[in-house]
Amino acid sequence: EKKFARDVMRSFFDFVVDIARTSRMSAKELGELVEEVEGLEEYRAVRARKCGAILVTAHLGTFEAGLAALAGAENKVRVVFKRDSVAGFEQIRSKLRDSLGVIEAPIDDGVGTWLALREALLNDEVVVMQGDRAVPGQKSEVVPFLHGHLRLPTGPVRLAQLTGSPIIPVFALPSKDRRYRVLLKPAIEAQVGNGGANAMLRSLADAIASVVKEHPEQWLA
Repeated sequence: EKKFARDVMRSFFDFVVDIARTSRMSAKELGELVEEVEGLEEYRAVRARKCGAILVTAHLGTFEAGLAALAGAENKVRVVFKRDSVAGFEQIRSKLRDSLGVIEAPIDDGVGTWLALREALLNDEVVVMQGDRAVPGQKSEVVPFLHGHLRLPTGPVRLAQLTGSPIIPVFALPSKDRRYRVLLKPAIEAQVGNGGANAMLRSLADAIASVVKEHPEQWLA
């Protein structure tokens, strides 16, 4: 247990250092950090349908750096996030996204952000969201997760039902030489009704759990 705790803390510090390191890089330099993208052909097949895509990730690895792989393949990428209470960290992270041409969509700004996300998806853009942690006041549901349960935000599912856009789980894991491996999991298709919403959320939880199980020391939630 002590070793596992040390490994998680090491991953957290690596994440903070990577944010600072990559914020000083150009989009080209960031793209060169992506060693491999798994599931890219399947992703391209889904995107060929021109119905937008909701990419859902987790607090696992260094996803801001992994965005470089998506920014190079998409015309417009919007990242949904909650502003960090540490202003210095938020400035560094914002600088990194700006260098990639990624559009920020802070949920702190309320319903206007959600309306803009809906329109973006209907225009065949990509929206990226965290899916493994519900913030206070955010609509969420408790679902089975590995050997227990986890409260997940329902925002990605609600957006999928509103727009018909698929949910695609995506993760960026550290690789050798301070580079990254991006995992694109199979798409979760939009389903209607409460039963459909529950099924989609369970599928998303399973996708996150499959990566957490393989890399538990990387999961910072």
